[in-house]
Amino acid sequence: MPNIDELSDIQSESGIIGTLMFHPEFILHTDYLKPNHFYSTENGCIYWSIQELYRDGVTNIDAYNISNKIQSNPQVARTIEKYNLPSVQEWCSLYKEAARNSLEEYKMLAKNVSTLAFKRDLFKSLNKMTLSCFEAETTLEVLSNKVYDEIDRLTESYVTTEEVRTLGQDIDYIWEEIVSRRSENGLYGIPSKYDAFNQYFTYEPGELVVVQAKYKRGKSVLLMNEVVHKLKNGTPTLVIDTEMQTRLYTERLISHISNVDIKRVKSGDYTEEEAERIKSCIKWLKGQPFVHIYDPQITNEKLYSICKMLKYRMNLEFVAFDYIKSNETNTGDNYNILGAKCDFLKNRIAGELNLSVLTACQLNRAGEVADSDKINRYLSVGIKWGYKTQEMMVSDGVQCGNAYAKIYVNRLGEQMQEDNEEEYIDFLFSGNTMTIVEAEQHRRSENEF
Repeated sequence: MPNIDELSDIQSESGIIGTLMFHPEFILHTDYLKPNHFYSTENGCIYWSIQELYRDGVTNIDAYNISNKIQSNPQVARTIEKYNLPSVQEWCSLYKEAARNSLEEYKMLAKNVSTLAFKRDLFKSLNKMTLSCFEAETTLEVLSNKVYDEIDRLTESYVTTEEVRTLGQDIDYIWEEIVSRRSENGLYGIPSKYDAFNQYFTYEPGELVVVQAKYKRGKSVLLMNEVVHKLKNGTPTLVIDTEMQTRLYTERLISHISNVDIKRVKSGDYTEEEAERIKSCIKWLKGQPFVHIYDPQITNEKLYSICKMLKYRMNLEFVAFDYIKSNETNTGDNYNILGAKCDFLKNRIAGELNLSVLTACQLNRAGEVADSDKINRYLSVGIKWGYKTQEMMVSDGVQCGNAYAKIYVNRLGEQMQEDNEEEYIDFLFSGNTMTIVEAEQHRRSENEF
């Protein structure tokens, strides 16, 4: 049976303290190292005293000053007394013998002590998780999230708590990351299928894009077109579907990708040439990093657990949630549904997991979302989507399509003038193959600016 005592290195701990007695300034390079990371409690107490002395501006780290600092804190003093140590003078003499001469050696010792502390905490946490398995009321989702949350907590407390750094120290790395996320055409993040959207925004990690549309206006088709575009560009993708079973979604997907009429796909009444296109489509889909989950009542806990698992398993980058539902009237209950869900998608799924999230919500008959001002606070990009009226189609011309999109909120770039009824993007919607493409754009008014 493994013994947690094996996860320690007293020599490294002693080397750290001994080195700091000669080079107290080295402590600035290991701000992540905490007193509780030391396996030896007395070593942790003495390391604490050196931290405090250096913060007070004391650079003479000797037995006298260490002893006084320990005695200044009754709790630390009691902890030291419990171990019946030799005099601080004797103890410090032993530390000095373990001192290292270089900063690099010191940092190596500190990293070793921190790593062993992480292993001990992980060992303890996993043991607790093991006991949780025997609690009858613990669900799969709750237990799964506990595991992920605990691992995240430990990782963040040990790995991400590095020394405070200036922007100048990190700007090269940040810039490299920005450059690495650019597409071939210079766009940052995950580009949209539609060039017109790309002029306003892309699907950036940590951001939430929301499409608003009335009932049966093709918002699901718009989401599916974006999903297929992501797959064609090698982006690991998840669809959470609250409306459509996987079989039905697959029919639509095959129709769209193979360009075979959805009625033919459903009935099997397709030509040999169309059959070959369908076979090719199915073969292609088999190799894609793509997951579709149908769950009309999916909970936030389950959604988070799925996304986190797929983040580890297939490096998930893009999530489409279809869709956030509401009632017909503007009520506080609607905000509880829409606002809370947008908050969750933006901050937990997009923010914490660093994913790009696209979702949709339904407009009421008046063309509004309940308490939209409260909902919009969580959006990175808000898009109103719909079919053109007969008047719009006559005015724009048939070449300008039968659908439109207006970007009314955009925290990632420019947005459209909400009061300008002539400012929107033209699209052509085909229900036969579940396809949406950009149409010729209508001419803007001369008075528009």
